[in-house]
Amino acid sequence: MRKLGIALLTTTMLAAPAAFAASNTNSDNNGNQQPPQGQQTQQMQKNNSQNRQSGQSQQNQQSAESQQNGRQQSAENSQPISPQSMSRGEVKQVQQALDKDGFKAGPTDGRWGHETASAVKQFQHSKQLQPTGQLNGQTVADLGLDASKFPQPQGQK
Repeated sequence: MRKLGIALLTTTMLAAPAAFAASNTNSDNNGNQQPPQGQQTQQMQKNNSQNRQSGQSQQNQQSAESQQNGRQQSAENSQPISPQSMSRGEVKQVQQALDKDGFKAGPTDGRWGHETASAVKQFQHSKQLQPTGQLNGQTVADLGLDASKFPQPQGQK
């Protein structure tokens, strides 16, 4: 009887780790074995870390593209617009905007002359732009005019 008790106890002890391991794994609805809860948490943390790194990489790439576009746009805005490429109506709009802001552009006749160029230069200086006396996209925008309705700067298409 004593041998039977020892045998029963030994069998129970040997079977207990297997039973514990079986109860520590999970099955999904299809009967597939899932790792224990602790391993699932580690896997989720690893996936979240990878997703964050991927997101940061994507944000860095978007930021670099945005900066490049900003530099390109800034360069385009600083390219001079030839007065010869502008219609008299466009020159007249510039002259009116300069006069409205208190910069004497001469007669509002739609002709680009010395007085208009001088007024543009003074306006640019007041806005802390490079005072060239030539129009560019930034100057047109600062005058409150729609730069997209003016000719493209020289060298731009």
